[in-house]
Amino acid sequence: MSLPVHFDSYEGYFDACTQFFEEYENLYNFANTDVLVKGIIDGICIDNFKDVDVFEPDFDLRSETEDIEVFNDFFNKLDKLQVEYNNVELNTEYKINAPLGPKKKHEIICLAKEIGRLCDNIGCDTVVDFGSGLGYLDQVIFDMTHYNVLGLECNESHYVGAKKRQNKYHIDSTSCVKFIKHRITEHSHINLKDFLSDKFQNCNSFCITGLHACADLTVDAMNIFLKMENARAMILMPCCYHKMRIENLSDGKFSNFPLSNCLKEVYFKKRGFEYMKIPFLRLAAQPQLTSQSDIRNLVFNLLARAVLQIYACKYNYKIKRKKRKAVRVKTILNNFESYAQDACTEGFLFMQENLEIDHFNESIFYNKPFDAKVAVEELNSIWHDLSPVTFKKAAIFILLQNQLQPIIENFILLDRIVYLKENGLLNTTCRKIVNANISPRCLALYAHK
Repeated sequence: MSLPVHFDSYEGYFDACTQFFEEYENLYNFANTDVLVKGIIDGICIDNFKDVDVFEPDFDLRSETEDIEVFNDFFNKLDKLQVEYNNVELNTEYKINAPLGPKKKHEIICLAKEIGRLCDNIGCDTVVDFGSGLGYLDQVIFDMTHYNVLGLECNESHYVGAKKRQNKYHIDSTSCVKFIKHRITEHSHINLKDFLSDKFQNCNSFCITGLHACADLTVDAMNIFLKMENARAMILMPCCYHKMRIENLSDGKFSNFPLSNCLKEVYFKKRGFEYMKIPFLRLAAQPQLTSQSDIRNLVFNLLARAVLQIYACKYNYKIKRKKRKAVRVKTILNNFESYAQDACTEGFLFMQENLEIDHFNESIFYNKPFDAKVAVEELNSIWHDLSPVTFKKAAIFILLQNQLQPIIENFILLDRIVYLKENGLLNTTCRKIVNANISPRCLALYAHK
């Protein structure tokens, strides 16, 4: 990763990004579930789009807003902050015989190839996989490179599953691919030293990797890498930035963001803690819209969940998901009646909260026992009251967030790169290693000693 041409210092880039994020915090500094409750999208002007169908496959926000000053300012400032990455072509030479979707197979193959190249160049003989799951990546690394591989996984069922898969399908790898149940922390360098000496007595130098190194795992891996002399290379694919540890619940500051002294100085001077909160980091992890044809589905998802929030606020409910994907939106074909039925009966728990009085608005939030049938009827009524203008504004809102996403993610990753450089690791960068049309998490953090 190199700085955009308009900047010659990390501090200057961080400063410009921070000013940009502060100016446009109205596009992200809130939970997206609140876009209707808080009137977030009301301020989006669509006067110039009255006769334009924003849901058309060939609609392009930038070209349609060339003559609108507020949009021109946004795109001009955004372009100066943009970091360019090379595109990654699809490679179908290597096949994975495993029950995985095309996205996961593509990620595994691309990462394994990059690990092989990096280890060959640096001279590593062992790879340590942080968060190894069911061991799919580890078996492919061994198959491609024949390096020793140590997979560390904290989930008991995944750890057991990896060993079962190995004994059933990869019995030839048992002497070179090992699995250990262990939860990675920033202090795991002590354990890792023992694990390696126990499993691979001939290990001279190793590479740390992680596919979808969630939340703080990437930062913990970086700190372990800095502490261990025989850790010679590192390649990590981070994700879920918004799940990082919060240092203080009262102010929402994160333990591992910002990391670098360079960004910390700018962050506190510009009061970044006021607008670089969970929604900011969540947007960094949000999948990019790769096709305009997806916009209709995204608008439905956004507004459908926002309608639930209107109902919850009216009757003082707190909404909690019962499962990871609360509503299978792909199967309901943007039918809100089906969505509401599924949400109220299967997907979400509507929990009663205590009676509260909002003195500022002189209104009372009152408790109401949850009745799914009654809720579905009212939710359908709210949905049908939404105007076409609301759907159009929601589409523009999503397209603007989509423009912000790569800038925010690059900003977070550059903070980590600068942190490593500040700690003496000059050979560090960020590269796109998978095809963004297949996997939204396509960036990898590289470092070697």
